[in-house]
Amino acid sequence: MKKTIVLSVLLSVGVMKAQHKQRYGLFAGVNISSLSGSDADGFSSRTGFHAGGFIWNYLSDKISIDVELAYSQMGSDFNANIPYKFNDMNPSSFSLSGKLKADYLRLPVLFSYHPINDLSVSLGPEIGILINKELEYNQSINGTTKQKPDNMQQFDAGIKVKAQYIFAKHYLASVGYYFGMTKIYKSTAVYASNSLNFQDAPKIYNSNLGISVGYVF
Repeated sequence: MKKTIVLSVLLSVGVMKAQHKQRYGLFAGVNISSLSGSDADGFSSRTGFHAGGFIWNYLSDKISIDVELAYSQMGSDFNANIPYKFNDMNPSSFSLSGKLKADYLRLPVLFSYHPINDLSVSLGPEIGILINKELEYNQSINGTTKQKPDNMQQFDAGIKVKAQYIFAKHYLASVGYYFGMTKIYKSTAVYASNSLNFQDAPKIYNSNLGISVGYVF
């Protein structure tokens, strides 16, 4: 996956020399993000914000390679039942809810088709660099309601699909969906029976629906 993303970025840089024309602009909007995957039980959507800029590098009237750079608030709300025991005869559990806040600097490289001048549909790889993280609980855990988790991956990667429409010559409306393909958590070391074992990271991935408005210069 990382090799594919690097090759895509290099390709986008290389084709700029052969571009037909170029357009650029700014955009901002709302994120509806969550966590997906077979181990993502108990997670629900969280609303956030994104803002950034883009360059469309046209290879022809119908084809362009679009590069974006954006700050994006992602993460998820969660609600889980945590089991515990007073003793072997009295197992119980308690409910724990809160928010996982994850802010990224994100870079999609999208291959776009323009069936008409003002409409485009896009597909391509996207990478993200984690710049801020926070777990916020609805109750005190170990004396605090907030902590910065140290087991989250710094790098995120996946695939993005997007549709965009220009109206009134310069104004842009778009909707896109990001499918994360790298686990957001790291594998962890577990000490047991005087030995060190590594526990695989849970199969939990970022997902995000982004709705934007923008301005094309």
